[in-house]
Amino acid sequence: MMDTQSQVAQAAQHLQRGEFPACQRICNELLNHSPGLLAAFNLRGLASAQTGDHIAAISDLSQVWPAQPQNTQAALWLGRLYRITGQYQQALSALLAAIAEKALEVEGRYEMALVQTRLRQSGEAITQYQHILQLSPNHSNASANLAFLLERANQLPEAEQMADRALLLQPQNFMAQLTKATLQRRNGQPADAHSRIKDALEQKLSPLNQSILLNQLAQCLLAQNQFQLAFQHYEQSNALLRIHHPFGVPVEDGSYGLQTIAGLQAWLLSNPPARWSTAPPADDKTTPIFLVGFPRSGTTLLDQALSAHPQIEVLEEFEFFDPIRRDWVDGDGLQKLAQMQPQELQTARKHYLDALHERRQHPDKAYAVDKLPLNLIYLFLIHRLFPEARILFMLRDPRDACLSCFFQSFELQGAMAYFLDLGQTARYYHSAMLLAQESLDLISNPVFFQRYEKLVVDFEPSMHEIVDFLGLPWSEEILHHRQKALLRTIDTPSYQQVTRPLYLDSIGRWRHFSEQMEPLQDMLGPWLEYFDYPPG
Repeated sequence: MMDTQSQVAQAAQHLQRGEFPACQRICNELLNHSPGLLAAFNLRGLASAQTGDHIAAISDLSQVWPAQPQNTQAALWLGRLYRITGQYQQALSALLAAIAEKALEVEGRYEMALVQTRLRQSGEAITQYQHILQLSPNHSNASANLAFLLERANQLPEAEQMADRALLLQPQNFMAQLTKATLQRRNGQPADAHSRIKDALEQKLSPLNQSILLNQLAQCLLAQNQFQLAFQHYEQSNALLRIHHPFGVPVEDGSYGLQTIAGLQAWLLSNPPARWSTAPPADDKTTPIFLVGFPRSGTTLLDQALSAHPQIEVLEEFEFFDPIRRDWVDGDGLQKLAQMQPQELQTARKHYLDALHERRQHPDKAYAVDKLPLNLIYLFLIHRLFPEARILFMLRDPRDACLSCFFQSFELQGAMAYFLDLGQTARYYHSAMLLAQESLDLISNPVFFQRYEKLVVDFEPSMHEIVDFLGLPWSEEILHHRQKALLRTIDTPSYQQVTRPLYLDSIGRWRHFSEQMEPLQDMLGPWLEYFDYPPG
């Protein structure tokens, strides 16, 4: 019978040769005899990682590191596995240890950049990629991913330089091809972008990458006024996501699901705020401003304009209410929400404000704006915690808003999977607006309705009215919001549009798709009348 050291060596040989089941078998035998043997945990974890058993691999490698802090290979693999499984903070801790090893620095920084991108820490990810390219100038994926992030940061010349560098190193690099095509379209060359994407689609691609390219192709066709062909490609792109994306099917009972919205509407009708326990007044100095509206209704444009004001900081699309919603809204918590005691309300407010202040980058600015468009279905929750908070409600022609949602390449979380189908998008609009309308009829918060169309056509007068509503002095800086936006990372799907001069071509775009919009009349028609938009 082999001794322990010989068995460990044999398991290591199997791992090196790619004989992963054999490696795992020997490690199992070792651990039966020596339950705490770290070498066996390490080898079995690495073998499990190679076979795709991520949970088992994490379980084993987390025994090894940090018990053996010198085992940077285990730290690297653990960081990678945490990234794959969406445990991003844990990934960063492990990867920090991995990059301390010179031989693993490039791999570790690359993994860290991927994690930071998922955490929406784009600036940090850009720095990581730049560091990688200093260490390894021919790293094509680092160049391509850096190009992608620079384009999203609206640093277009730098993005093009990196995309070209990646394509020189690896002509078929998907991310570089995608970014290069996006840059061509943004630079007014949609035909060139169209040709590039068509070539890229000839390659062997995953369904999700096909979807991304088809969406880009549709945008090129839209820019060339080929409206019907563009619509067909948007449909094809979204159909692939519905079938192949792990979150391509809406979660009906999720926080933003249609089942949840219907339940909230029924509850609110039976339990209007007039019957709730009295809420102690909130502190005016800490009460946030809320910016809501159906997605693609101009909230990001207004966000950028407000952000240019020296006294306002806008916090973009973070679910500050999420823990409170889980405690007081989900399940059977609604009745508790209505009967909250003063101390419970104060505690809930503190939790919200602590989360808000933790993400603030400019706490010296007097006013914080919580911009999460779909908080429009949680207006009653805003009222419960902050009954005096001002609410900015963006409106857009329902047909344009729904069509734009259907065209947009969203990250599929929350309600976004509904927008993969145009009919479902209209259904969602109808349900969300019904709940918002009911809430607005019952709450006492001051609300300002701003039409997207008026904001674009009469920008300065509209912004004067908004600033007056907020009780702030006018600032000429608002008129230079576009220049300021170019200096910011805009982490929403509208990052390209808001850095353009104000344009009118998105107003009434639905008319190019009137045939596709006709079946939605029953859902959207009442809202055209309610919001006083012309029917034709």
